[in-house]
Amino acid sequence: MTKQNDYKKIYIQESDELLQEMNKNLLILEKEPQNKDALNAIFRSAHTLKSMSASMGYTPIAELSHKMEDVLDQLRTDMIIVSDKVVDILFKSFDSLESMVECTQEDKDLSGDISLLLTSLDKVMLKGPTIAEEKVSAGLSLNKFEKKTLVRVKKEGYHCYYIKITLSKNCILKSVRAFMILRNLHTIGETIKSVPDSQSLEEEKFGQGFDFVFISKQSKTVVKKKAQEVLDVDKAEISEMKIPDSWDKEVVREEFLDTQSTREAPLAPGGHMRKIQSVRVDISRLDKLMNLVEELAISKLRLSEVSLKLADIDLKVILEAFNRITDDLQTEVMHARLVPVGQIFGRFPRLVRDLAKKEQKKIKLDIIGSDIELDRTVLDEIGDPMIHLLRNAIDHGVEKVQERKKKAKPEEGRIMLSARREKSHVFIEVEDDGNGMDVDRIKEKALKRGLVRKSQISAMNTEEVLLLTAHPGFSTKEKVTEVSGRGVGLDVVKQKAESLGGTILIESVPDRGSKISMRLPITTAVVQALLVKILGKTFAIPISSVVEIVVVNSKDIKTIQKKETIMHRDKVLPIVRLEELFKQYKTLNTRNINKLNVVIVEFGTREFGIVVEKLLMQQDIVIKQLTKELKRIRGFAGATILGDGGVALVLDVATLI
Repeated sequence: MTKQNDYKKIYIQESDELLQEMNKNLLILEKEPQNKDALNAIFRSAHTLKSMSASMGYTPIAELSHKMEDVLDQLRTDMIIVSDKVVDILFKSFDSLESMVECTQEDKDLSGDISLLLTSLDKVMLKGPTIAEEKVSAGLSLNKFEKKTLVRVKKEGYHCYYIKITLSKNCILKSVRAFMILRNLHTIGETIKSVPDSQSLEEEKFGQGFDFVFISKQSKTVVKKKAQEVLDVDKAEISEMKIPDSWDKEVVREEFLDTQSTREAPLAPGGHMRKIQSVRVDISRLDKLMNLVEELAISKLRLSEVSLKLADIDLKVILEAFNRITDDLQTEVMHARLVPVGQIFGRFPRLVRDLAKKEQKKIKLDIIGSDIELDRTVLDEIGDPMIHLLRNAIDHGVEKVQERKKKAKPEEGRIMLSARREKSHVFIEVEDDGNGMDVDRIKEKALKRGLVRKSQISAMNTEEVLLLTAHPGFSTKEKVTEVSGRGVGLDVVKQKAESLGGTILIESVPDRGSKISMRLPITTAVVQALLVKILGKTFAIPISSVVEIVVVNSKDIKTIQKKETIMHRDKVLPIVRLEELFKQYKTLNTRNINKLNVVIVEFGTREFGIVVEKLLMQQDIVIKQLTKELKRIRGFAGATILGDGGVALVLDVATLI
């Protein structure tokens, strides 16, 4: 059972990769009907998926893939042309394949009716056989190397068999059966030559049977039984070959290679075994490894505290080595968890294509920065927010063709999905060249809903007004559609970004378009932080948000519009006193202190200062999520365990101001 589960995991992983490749190339084919490379890539994906699914017993997936393969073969040979109708049917077939593969992952039934899809695929094909059948030759013509190989293996005690396989007339997936027969026999020997060749067998370019030369140390009875274990084998005729003396006289220079091992580790040029460069690792294993590294990081802090108390030189030396190894291990594990954002970006061209069709708009999606890497945990969480941003850009942003013509814009709207890295953060941005946001309309809606008072909104800058659109339930659209208008889009994006320790930024120019950015940490596991004392308690500020630390004279603090500010590097920066922000803290009044430690932090393009009582140290911390009850308190990103076993709250810079 465990073995079957292992096979299933591999099947699902490889099927997902094949479907991603198929989806990508279907989109290319739709835009470039003459693109043979895209067509061949789709054909290969369908063919491989068919073979894999058949071997796993997922018959509906294999049948639909096989029928797609027939259509694609006629497209490749120009028997039919790439039309909108054909592409739409291929996309529907792809959706069905994707859905069925998901069902295999969840052990759901695959008995859904695919007959309509099979009929639709049949209708777009020319009648008659799609692939010309080849007659199998009665004999085999062996080249010099094959003859030498047979001579050598005969001397080593192998039997050389000539095998003729005849498949039943009702066999649907002949290439799959051929593959399964050869795979079965590979457990007891090796195929030297087949007629037709292996590529023709894969492409199903043969009639009801095929011949091959097979070597094995097993008896004829065992070999025949192995061949007949596969379904749809009507007849397996086996005869032992006689090796002529003339073959034996030829000089054999090549050594017989164990091809079973060769398949597992292909030979590199020069005859040496090629080293395996990568292995698949289950995500759950990486998660467990990351948890262990987090616990190790906490233990490292505890050991550091003990070392300071004991002041033992030997312990200090050992601890330094331990810290170095722990840091290296932490770095390697975190890098192992990083995956390119292209893994989720690849899903979106299809989404944009389908929604644009539904909205009767022409939209081109440009993707930039697919190779930028993020922690897998962060990447898993941003899929839904990205869908909301793209839906908003399609529905609210890009105008319909006639409207764009009136504005002297190109008929085809443009949406740009990009990723870029800045320090320890990644910016995921969705930008469109559409309507842009109406600031006055946003103000009107916000006042109408009572989100802000008139005095507040008049003091807001454009960026702050635009961020009101991320309030739960906020929408400027009068009519609710399937795509948007319910006011849940930007709210979901903002909540998700903040839960990951990030934030969102909104920029917009009327009639020129909008850009919405999610600023996200590369990883949410182990981060560097600055530990500070405020009101006698320890707090942590993520180093990625810290710009610098300054000492400010209290007389240099000025009040502008009831907000305290300081002048720093020719910029006016607001400052935050946490004892006033968190009103429950009233034990200390920093206003009575002449010189204040101020930590300058940033979020987005804005900077502000946090007044702290004392600066402690910089160290790696493991951020733990707060309980549901505490998550509602703004200003905290989580908590961390300190070296002395105490708990410190981690400040959330994005929500403090």
